Amino acid sequence: MQEDRRIQYSKMVLRESLLALMKERPINKITVTDLCRQANLNRNTFYMHYHSPVHLLSSIEESFFAVIKELIERSIRDDVHVKSSFVEICEHIADNSDLCTILFSDHGNGDYLERVIYILHDRSIEVWREQMPHMDVNTLESYYSFISSGSAAVIKNWIKHGMKETPREIARFIEKVSRSVEQSFMQ
Repeated sequence: MQEDRRIQYSKMVLRESLLALMKERPINKITVTDLCRQANLNRNTFYMHYHSPVHLLSSIEESFFAVIKELIERSIRDDVHVKSSFVEICEHIADNSDLCTILFSDHGNGDYLERVIYILHDRSIEVWREQMPHMDVNTLESYYSFISSGSAAVIKNWIKHGMKETPREIARFIEKVSRSVEQSFMQ
């Protein structure tokens, strides 16, 4: 059943207000009163939908996460290479740059980007097991941790510096560095 327009409006205003406040300060310094004042809504309206600012942030993160996950799962279903998924992730981040600038900042959840990139974990391990059957799973897990943490750092840096490069350029850079590490790793 579709939500009433008033409910949709209230949630939208609360989301926008939280993101506006997070430009100024971290989530743990934002109160329900701050949010309601910014949104021009009363506290009862807030509590009808969320129990804390962190809960609201989680809701925003989950919505974004679900879209990224669907993009990646569609790529996997269509048997698209893992590296193509990085292009899609970077494009989605660029399309939602205002949101991502806040979500991936120091004011947001510190490990959120790593969680987004972790969606590629199972598919990456599967591909590498085929490419490097002589490698044990623990080694591949360590390799994935190294590549995913580096990729997350590159994306955070890209966002922090205003996304001057195109999503394709950033994805290509991540792919190039990953391939270089992979080639030396496979020897």
